[in-house]
Amino acid sequence: MSNVTVITGGTAGIGKAIVKKIIETSMDGDKIIVNYGSNVENANQLLNSLIPEDQSKVVLIQADLSDYGGMEHFLKKVRAATDHIDWLILNTGIGTYLPFEDYDVDLWEKVMRTNVTIPAFIVKGLKDQFAENGNIVFMGSHAGQVPYSSSIVYGVSKAAVHFLAKSLVKVLDNKKVSVNAIAPGFIETRWQDGRTDESKHRINEKIGAHRFGTAEEVASLCYQLLTNDYLNGSVYDIHGGYDFF
Repeated sequence: MSNVTVITGGTAGIGKAIVKKIIETSMDGDKIIVNYGSNVENANQLLNSLIPEDQSKVVLIQADLSDYGGMEHFLKKVRAATDHIDWLILNTGIGTYLPFEDYDVDLWEKVMRTNVTIPAFIVKGLKDQFAENGNIVFMGSHAGQVPYSSSIVYGVSKAAVHFLAKSLVKVLDNKKVSVNAIAPGFIETRWQDGRTDESKHRINEKIGAHRFGTAEEVASLCYQLLTNDYLNGSVYDIHGGYDFF
């Protein structure tokens, strides 16, 4: 039976790197269903970066996964595109650097909805389609392991993601589906574009590897989780040894 992957937020940054890693090792007949929010240019760039044989394996689904209506649209499209799911990667996430004093209820609820609630209900909505010995990977964050006062709601949401991954192990036990989360530290993606050289230097001094990680390094860890059924119910840090210095 062909291997079917579903990934949210899969056309840029870490998500795009995961898509490319899975396609590298894919077989004829495999399918990868890739969600993106609104950036059609990123979606086209992903497709254009693939050879025609690999392009045919990709199904793009545009859906805003910060919105419940977008979630329902996404679930409907996934069910129409496949009769089973082997791998699910929940990578969509948002945050804010606003001071806590400037938060309002709408901002808090949008971050929690996007990062925790909708991923949880995507799992619920696709639960019956999971193949036996399937794998789910949530994208958490080191900010969910250690408090970051510069982004409280983001850290709280990612801590919830980590606990959600562990909590779903028993829920999906009947199909032997493994559930894990990845907790990246500082990774070179567009989210770091506005950071000054001084800020990067200061952070690098706190990291054992003395550099930011790459999206490809996170993708490699994700692939290991997807292909090892005995890794289950855990949160895997990938931060280069942050705060060891």
